[in-house]
Amino acid sequence: MNKNLSKLIHNVGDYIIANGYNCKIVEPSDENEIKNENYQRTLRTSISHKMVATRAGLGWIGKTDLFISKKFGPRLRLVSLLTDYPLDQTGKAINNSRCGKCIECISACPAKAGNGQLWDIHTDRDVFFDAYKCRAKCVELSKKYLNSNSATCGICVSVCPIGMRK
Repeated sequence: MNKNLSKLIHNVGDYIIANGYNCKIVEPSDENEIKNENYQRTLRTSISHKMVATRAGLGWIGKTDLFISKKFGPRLRLVSLLTDYPLDQTGKAINNSRCGKCIECISACPAKAGNGQLWDIHTDRDVFFDAYKCRAKCVELSKKYLNSNSATCGICVSVCPIGMRK
């Protein structure tokens, strides 16, 4: 999926550059960035796809730090492109979580990484979600059930009622 997203965003970037504008492509889950020392220490990338998407009005950040879109919930992948190309505004920036009182992801999380506090544009991830607990549990589950050293879980994604097919 990352290869497909990368190819698509580079096609868009090539179009923008060919028309005389600037762009910065932020690769999906950039392997080099994830391997760097700062990411290993902070579990943060230099540009957050989730935050870019909230600024574009595409959705909000949920209680377990997932990007949530109204249509798909957390069941999507993101890639970002920053540009000075004149685009029509398609949405209004979303500054607050729309999860309300829902705690499905919090209740299902085997790491107990979320505390239930709602995200807003001024709330740092570490205030409402412990990325280190999440990662440790994901690695543990991956080793146990997938015989892998990856950090894979996805339980919070699977239980989110937003965007879930009826």
